[in-house]
Amino acid sequence: MMEDAKLMNLRNGYTKSLDDHCQLITGTQDESPMQMFYKDKGVFLTGGTGFFGKIIIEKLLRVTEVAQIYLLIRTKKGKDGHARIEDLFNDPVFAKMKQINPKYRCQITIISGDCSLPGLGISPDERETIKENVNIVLHSAATVRFDEKLKMAIAINVHGTKEIIKLAKEIVHLKALVHVSTAFAHCNMRYIQEKFYSGMMTGDNAFKLTECLDEHTLNTLTPTIIQGYPNTYTFTKVLAENVVQQDAQKLPVTIFRPGIVITSYREPVTGWIDNMYGPCGVIVGIGSGVLRVFTGNMDNKAHIVPVDMCVNALLASAWDVARNTYETPPIYNYVPDVDNMVTWRNYMQTGFKYVNDIPMRKSIWYPCFTIVPHMWQYHILCFLYHTLPAMFMDLIMVLMGKKPRMMKIYRKIHKFSNVLKFFSSNEFRFDNDNVRRLVDKLDERDKRLFAFDMRDLDWTNLFRVSLYGLRLYVVKDDPSSLPESIKRIKRMMVLHYTTLAIVYSLAGWALYGLVKLIFF
Repeated sequence: MMEDAKLMNLRNGYTKSLDDHCQLITGTQDESPMQMFYKDKGVFLTGGTGFFGKIIIEKLLRVTEVAQIYLLIRTKKGKDGHARIEDLFNDPVFAKMKQINPKYRCQITIISGDCSLPGLGISPDERETIKENVNIVLHSAATVRFDEKLKMAIAINVHGTKEIIKLAKEIVHLKALVHVSTAFAHCNMRYIQEKFYSGMMTGDNAFKLTECLDEHTLNTLTPTIIQGYPNTYTFTKVLAENVVQQDAQKLPVTIFRPGIVITSYREPVTGWIDNMYGPCGVIVGIGSGVLRVFTGNMDNKAHIVPVDMCVNALLASAWDVARNTYETPPIYNYVPDVDNMVTWRNYMQTGFKYVNDIPMRKSIWYPCFTIVPHMWQYHILCFLYHTLPAMFMDLIMVLMGKKPRMMKIYRKIHKFSNVLKFFSSNEFRFDNDNVRRLVDKLDERDKRLFAFDMRDLDWTNLFRVSLYGLRLYVVKDDPSSLPESIKRIKRMMVLHYTTLAIVYSLAGWALYGLVKLIFF
């Protein structure tokens, strides 16, 4: 009965904030300034099939009367744009929007193309359609793979941005162009302001370099070329900002730099996510009992932001740049506000706290997690907590006539951990004065409809709904399995501590025997 009550409390808490927020939205009678801005507008969106793009589409279709959203979609895995859009709208994140706007499909136009191709791969007829009907360009497409080959990263992130600007210059009634960068683009510095920075190379020269060198030579030279940056993603994001600075000065353009984007906070559903990138992958690894060791300075600030608030800020930045004239393009560092921040320790400990209340159904062991600041500690514990158990489990799999897989899983985990190490080990500070001023420009209706003030965020609630959302949307555990999962995790806890007691007893007995042998 107590477990059922706990489950009910979790579900009630999970839905309450969303229900309250939805009442605020549906209760609004008059159109707000931002709703009026997007009403009857044509929006050209890149990256619409990604995590970030889905929330942009959903928000525009649910809350505004946007005339048309033109989605640039490339063919992927044998599916063209029209086939991929059907898969896109099957995502549960669109369920509420479909209820409010059942004729949403009439507001979507597929533009076949690819950001890595000349002219974005758009046909002349479709290009003409964009030029005549689009008012707002939201460029969020990028390859976010940290280990992407430099040639491809430059083609998509840098040259793709140049092609977007070229297209924007041809649009007859352009109101706003938003380029989505990242708060960590200039991570070679530890204090990042809302301004342009000079790099060692321009975006144009980087593209010329990829044309002059073959891919093998470019891959060999990559560590030298990106020196000072941890990966090709951040390096090419710097180059893309340079392209905006050089080529888009006369356009109504802004650069939007989000922090590390995680699950939704309140809308359209709390806790929604469709991937295991970054910190969310760490929480899934801990909850499943697979990830037991991590390295980094846990007292560093965690610059994480919920995807729904992030999208609201992006849409507000387009509204603002359309109604104001700036000498230089405004830049927005959308990160946690200095008045309301948490550390990585807060994030990990809160996630671990809720892991027993919202356990994963198929976890392989009781969640047990150790954070160490030094690499030598990390390597030793990885061998003890990851490699040895993986070898033992793979041996059992072989003896059972099954294919071993744990060592392969841990190789991926260690690669993933190495990617995050740079960001968890270094402390960054950000200015966000422009974001604060943007909040102040909204009237009370838009502050409810497009809430993005990070000073109002309840971190504990965000972490709780994030874990619930990861369990539901990523791990695909049915909510009805929660009571049984809670019972299972309690059994695994007993097994875990029993095993530790046996191991420590054997180790103590062996040490006692060794001391007795040497000294007596």
